[in-house]
Amino acid sequence: MFLTDHMTIDRPFRKQLSQAGLDRVSVVLSCVGDRLAAWSRTSDTIARDLPNGDCTLFIKRYHYPRWSRRFRGMFRGTFLKMSRARSEYRALRLMRQLGIQGVRPIAYGERRMFHFLKSCFLITEAVPDAMPLSSFIMTFGSHRASARAVRYRREILLTLARQVRHMHEAGFVHRDLFWRNVLIRPMPGDRFEFYFLDASVGKRIRMSQRRQDSIVGDIAAMGAVAPHFCSKADQLRFLLEYLDIEKLSEEKRRWLRRVQSRSDLLRETELQRLQRGVVFDRQLRPAAETV
Repeated sequence: MFLTDHMTIDRPFRKQLSQAGLDRVSVVLSCVGDRLAAWSRTSDTIARDLPNGDCTLFIKRYHYPRWSRRFRGMFRGTFLKMSRARSEYRALRLMRQLGIQGVRPIAYGERRMFHFLKSCFLITEAVPDAMPLSSFIMTFGSHRASARAVRYRREILLTLARQVRHMHEAGFVHRDLFWRNVLIRPMPGDRFEFYFLDASVGKRIRMSQRRQDSIVGDIAAMGAVAPHFCSKADQLRFLLEYLDIEKLSEEKRRWLRRVQSRSDLLRETELQRLQRGVVFDRQLRPAAETV
């Protein structure tokens, strides 16, 4: 049927994927997995535990069953350039090379028909005991939460602000930096660490002006749903920590107005996405109760 498959596997995981039978495009696309982690009309994400408890993998698959979607993808560059899965694989590898904590990409694969993209997938290593930041904040985001939960929420936001600043200082912009694309992992000693994912449109931008515009988009995405779960004081602390300043100057206030304007445009759609994702995140929420 004029189908062509391509798969790239990170060298340290080749043996493990082979033993699990996940070293071929056809098998990965038909894999049922151990549980469903996310679903939409054109994509699904499944979790698969490797034999002997080595680790858990997440397999995110994109499907383009209709020719209308394949032609649309062609005009977006998938015919001559990379699929979304390959783009994210490369972006995550670049993030890790730059010292940014992205989830570890293990493999990607593509299936094409007459060179039109039919399906693609990305396999990443699961972060133990991690959960989406959106789920964590929805659990502890109430303004009427206990003083202990409020203190932890503030520490979480400050730590996240420093990691986002480090990412931007390295010249990398995520360009889809919503809370649902950030994992939070509780650590011993009441500490936390973060991992970024879903960076298919992320890249390193060397031109300062172009990078600054994308940075505004990143911070706007971070703030899209913040007013519903964090106080204004917490939001200001995040921004001051990110900017590494103690007080907003007039120039920074103008910058902040640009950010807020973009956040307002993103808010309604992002809230809807969070509500749709609750059914998949609910199973992860008990991990947050250890905080």
